[in-house]
Amino acid sequence: MKKLFFISGLGADEKAFSNLGDFGRTKVYIDWLPNQDKESLHSYAERLIDIYGIQKGDLLVGLSFGGLIAQQIAEIVGLDTVILVSSFRTQNDLKMVFNKGLAYRLHKLIPNVKSDLIANMVANFLNSGTNSSRAIIREMVQSTDMILMNWSIQKIYEQDTELAPNITKINLIGTKDRIVRPWHNDSTHLIEGGSHFMVYEKAETISRIIKKFV
Repeated sequence: MKKLFFISGLGADEKAFSNLGDFGRTKVYIDWLPNQDKESLHSYAERLIDIYGIQKGDLLVGLSFGGLIAQQIAEIVGLDTVILVSSFRTQNDLKMVFNKGLAYRLHKLIPNVKSDLIANMVANFLNSGTNSSRAIIREMVQSTDMILMNWSIQKIYEQDTELAPNITKINLIGTKDRIVRPWHNDSTHLIEGGSHFMVYEKAETISRIIKKFV
């Protein structure tokens, strides 16, 4: 049986998917690798493909930046479909404030340090106000590899053309996402009240949609 791979977003890990249901396929949670110096997105995706043995017939679910990685993997492997949750195709799918921040390269100012204050700010910004998700976001941010974080944001800055434009991209996007704007394609599912972390907060709804494509 082909596998169902989950790729988390920046600063996240498999706990982001912990509320999702069963899909009748083997679930594989992809761990982030330390990036190599000046590594391309293509090279990073190839390393994940080799380590996890991703092949045609498998299905990828990518959360936020993990969705960009999923699209790159799909292009290399030749997959027909990817599922994008709170994700984007290029930097133009981001809300204007983040798009402008990338344009002015403000991400270069992000320090390679972590603090409780930053973790709390990120948690309050990404969630929809629920205590359970706020705590888990804080925990994930505290364990983030900041060098990888900065590399990932640089990859978003560089992504000005759509990856794998001919594959089906199942787009699950929340109406209250503060990072990604509600972009649309032929396979868009708009989740009412969904935040950027809706994969955890609205897991039942997300699971129901994913099951249609597994």
